[in-house]
Amino acid sequence: MNGPIKMYQTKPIVRHDVPVQLPTCMYKIKNIYGPRNGEVDPADHVSTANKKLDISEQVKKFLKNNQKIPGMADLQARQEKILQQLADLKKQMLNIKAELKISNVTTNKTTLKISTQKIEDLPNIVIHAGPNYPPYSLALVQKLLQDQINLSITTHQHSSVPLLPKNAKELSDILTNFKPKASNLPTIYVRLIWNNVEADMELLVSIVPILGEVNALRYLSRCFTNVLSYEYDSDVSEIDSLLDVSHALISTKSTPEKTKLIQHFIKSLGKSSYLIGKTKITVADIAAVSALKQVAPSSINGSLSQWVKRCEAA
Repeated sequence: MNGPIKMYQTKPIVRHDVPVQLPTCMYKIKNIYGPRNGEVDPADHVSTANKKLDISEQVKKFLKNNQKIPGMADLQARQEKILQQLADLKKQMLNIKAELKISNVTTNKTTLKISTQKIEDLPNIVIHAGPNYPPYSLALVQKLLQDQINLSITTHQHSSVPLLPKNAKELSDILTNFKPKASNLPTIYVRLIWNNVEADMELLVSIVPILGEVNALRYLSRCFTNVLSYEYDSDVSEIDSLLDVSHALISTKSTPEKTKLIQHFIKSLGKSSYLIGKTKITVADIAAVSALKQVAPSSINGSLSQWVKRCEAA
């Protein structure tokens, strides 16, 4: 069968052509919303956009026009008193602002500066690290903080580690023999205990340990915000991603997976001095250098070798 099927017509349920008889039992008012020859008559509106609404003046006018109502004089007096108190409060706030020299604060992430936490409020730190996974990041952090803080690190051996490997012993010597540029700096004491904890080192500042070298770096970046902070960086997501790559590189046992993760660092470095195209070292560089030296030292060649040297000299 081709074409539409013809069907019978039905009467419309609602008719719109029937004239509506308006009720006459109420008085008529003007349409305050309808246009008048293309223009809206301001007189028909309750308020206009051009007229400034002053609640205070309206209240005063209302009270003045209703003076004969019992109790209205007292109400007007209380209202005047409240307005005077608000004016005094505003004046006090302006004086406090002037004394504190508070100015408008810009929220540009690249220029925002965060004050460091008071050194005396920071607890002493205990770190448990596996001798086969020496945390080279501590040496880089120690050097970066030397202008502001003396990160005094002592090393100890747990009974489960009778003999230290060569690279762990060399790192111990570097950490314990390090001398900051100034002798009158505030000191943070760190105890590095060589223990059988495998790849994830443990940082202890409370009952619950912080597991993993990259998470320890995140903690230190919050303690020393002027040097290591990255959470207000415009590339915070990329830095966090590279920290996770560093942790994955230390944790994985698969050689193809290690190669893939190392390529991630090479791609991020490109032709820049530091990762993500940065001109100065970040916690992402610190974590990546430590991870490479721990599990893939043979891969540090070419551009990676020059980058590692820049990080260690920063």
